[in-house]
Amino acid sequence: MSSTFENDARLILSDWHGIYIPREFCEGMGPDDAARIGVDFADVEICQSGPDNELYWDSWVAILDSASVADATGRVWRLYQNGDLWEIPEDCCDFPDF
Repeated sequence: MSSTFENDARLILSDWHGIYIPREFCEGMGPDDAARIGVDFADVEICQSGPDNELYWDSWVAILDSASVADATGRVWRLYQNGDLWEIPEDCCDFPDF
C-alpha cells in the first residue's frame, strides 16, 4: 500500500491555535531539539517570542521548509501546514485539497 495523506498524516496542532501554531510548536524546544529536526535555533527562538516579532512568519516558513526527522524505521517525516499542522511522511504524495 502506498503512502497517502489520509492513512499516514499525524495531526500535531489544530488550526484552533491560529497564529500561535508556530509558538506552540516551538514551545519548550532547545538547541538540541532544533538540531535534531534540522532547524536553526534562532528561528525557534523567534517563534517562541510570539507573533509580535516582525520575523515570526519568516522564521516559521524556514522551520516548515527545513524540519524533518527519521523514525526508528528510517522513514523521514516533514511538517505540512494548511490550517492544521501535520507531520507527514516524505514519501507522501497526495496532499489533500483544503
